[in-house]
Amino acid sequence: MIAALLLALWAAAVTGPLPRLLAGAAWTRRAPAVGVLAWQALGVSAVAAAALAVRQLLDPSPHHHDRLLHLCGLSAPTATVSRLALAAAVGVALVPAGLFAARLAAAARGRRRHRSVLDLAARRGVLPGVLVLEHPAPAVYCLPGRGRRVVVSRGALDALTPEQLAAALAHEQGHLSGRHHLAVCAAEASARAFGALPLGRLVREETRLLLEMAADDRALRTHPARALAGAMGVVAGARLPSPALGAGHHAAARVSRLAAHRSRPPRVLRALGAAAAGALAIAPPVLACAPHLLLPL
Repeated sequence: MIAALLLALWAAAVTGPLPRLLAGAAWTRRAPAVGVLAWQALGVSAVAAAALAVRQLLDPSPHHHDRLLHLCGLSAPTATVSRLALAAAVGVALVPAGLFAARLAAAARGRRRHRSVLDLAARRGVLPGVLVLEHPAPAVYCLPGRGRRVVVSRGALDALTPEQLAAALAHEQGHLSGRHHLAVCAAEASARAFGALPLGRLVREETRLLLEMAADDRALRTHPARALAGAMGVVAGARLPSPALGAGHHAAARVSRLAAHRSRPPRVLRALGAAAAGALAIAPPVLACAPHLLLPL
């Protein structure tokens, strides 16, 4: 029962106060990739804590066996109560997993439909590896996943300088190489799973903003900040298809970040941040094991 209480308290923390603290934190803006990892870790930790809490509530008897996995209640159960408890825990974990899978499938269908339109309407060969859509509104975006596409509208070609266009395209390549669409789908699954809780309300927008900043950082490796900021200003108002990732999303916050000229944190600090995110994710199993490890047999 102690383990169930600890897990319930942890679940409350990672779905309530911790997301509020993480939202808008300055360090996530300086290291957005690590910030995205932290948001994903909160979701994983919340699901694991809820599943293990259900497991402990339904079968609170200590699992004192010879091996550590037995001690933590992670081995194959033999009693009927233990089997039911394990099945309930798996059921809890399958809810967000199912939401994630459904979101992945829906996004893939949307990308397929839009790719079929692009293959008919867009022109190839104007820019290497880029589709040009004859539309007056300036837009630059990508379709990730299988059959990935980078799309530039005629309006963007006319409005952007060559330097700005190159920076915008590098931003889109950052989305594609980072497989950012997977993090978007995970954030949307967490948003649906946790609903009105702070984690559910904040994870989607925070993740999207940080992914845009992470793609900016990729573009800044080879292009000046002024070119990227200028491109954002031109394409900021573009209306994009829902499965796309675009260079104009969250332009105001990103331009402000570029204007601040803050350097990236040292690599060791980014590594520590990633380790902290990993600690968030593995905390629930530790909390489930701790009472059985500390209490006398």
